[in-house]
Amino acid sequence: MKYQVGQLVIGKVYNVKPYALFMSFEDGVTGLLHISEISDSFIRDIEKYGSVGDEIKVKILSIDKDNGFLRVSYKQVPQEEMYSSHTNQRRMPTTSEDEFLPLKEKLDSWIKEAYENIEKGEN
Repeated sequence: MKYQVGQLVIGKVYNVKPYALFMSFEDGVTGLLHISEISDSFIRDIEKYGSVGDEIKVKILSIDKDNGFLRVSYKQVPQEEMYSSHTNQRRMPTTSEDEFLPLKEKLDSWIKEAYENIEKGEN
């Protein structure tokens, strides 16, 4: 397949690093989806957006002339054409109010102790 800058293609994630998803395309061509090209929002955990085996539609930003390596973007794919097979399996930890009860009970004494320490430091 002949690739062109601006073309939309579907790639498969084959490696995940904290800064990028490495993808493979038809004909053994590989590419990099940098974390800055996934979203305009801050990304704390790139694995919320892609894992090994996921397929993602991306836009080609540049092609390395020497080896054909693609630099791609997900955030530049038009909204109506976005596609990702990724499902975020991570769940937020659940807590109950009872778990914070010991903190609540000690908070007043900690505040009082902090003020006392401040006053000792000023004298």
